[in-house]
Amino acid sequence: MVICIACHEPPELGGVGKEGIVVLPVEFPAPRTLLEANRDKARKRRHIGAWVRARATEDVRIAFVDADDLVHRRFLDAVVRSKAESQLVTDGYFLDTAHGVVWLRRGMFHRSCGSGFACRFRPDELPVSSEDLDAPFSHFGNAPDQRGHGEYGDVAADLGRPPLPLGLAGVAYLVNHPESLSLMKRGRRTLDRPSELVWPRAARQIVSDEFSARDLAEGLAGTGLAASVYGGALLRRGRRRLAAIAPSAGRSRGRA
Repeated sequence: MVICIACHEPPELGGVGKEGIVVLPVEFPAPRTLLEANRDKARKRRHIGAWVRARATEDVRIAFVDADDLVHRRFLDAVVRSKAESQLVTDGYFLDTAHGVVWLRRGMFHRSCGSGFACRFRPDELPVSSEDLDAPFSHFGNAPDQRGHGEYGDVAADLGRPPLPLGLAGVAYLVNHPESLSLMKRGRRTLDRPSELVWPRAARQIVSDEFSARDLAEGLAGTGLAASVYGGALLRRGRRRLAAIAPSAGRSRGRA
């Protein structure tokens, strides 16, 4: 297994062992706008694909992971052991770094997070360069130029490799992180499904043990703040329900 990182500037890996990690600097200019950032992301992915193609002698499984997400310690094992041609992480966590809480999304996690898709490719399906838009691998791009990560399952199905769920809540999506592209695009994100909140003791254990991020686990909110976040989510949900009921109630009175 190899972890490939495409970047404009080499990342600071800290105490992480460098064995099995390949850093691939890119020569094209850094993005200056959000639109360019989306294109840059897809271009870097093709840069990695071309590097793999130059070395692959048989089919490879490639998982797409964004720089601001965490993967479960069993994520790669689950990808490699699966007999599926492609896989989606349909269950996963949101780690809200602004509020210090964790939420578990079941069923449609892959629609919200760009990490957590894996697919098998033949060497000749990989791009020959970062500019190769025709290779099947290159179809897994970013909006608005291509279908984005929420449609990767459809793209894989079009290639004859319909995905199956990975069977593991394998990704933690860091939201409201200062370096997150989604924060720059949409501003601070508010999660408001109360039933999805993971309470502090379990959240710390999950982040520390399952995602090997002890520093993030230590910074998570305590019970009091988590309860406040939970109450806020309940309040917002109640307001939305009232707003949805009010127009229909008005129409009913009009008919009477």
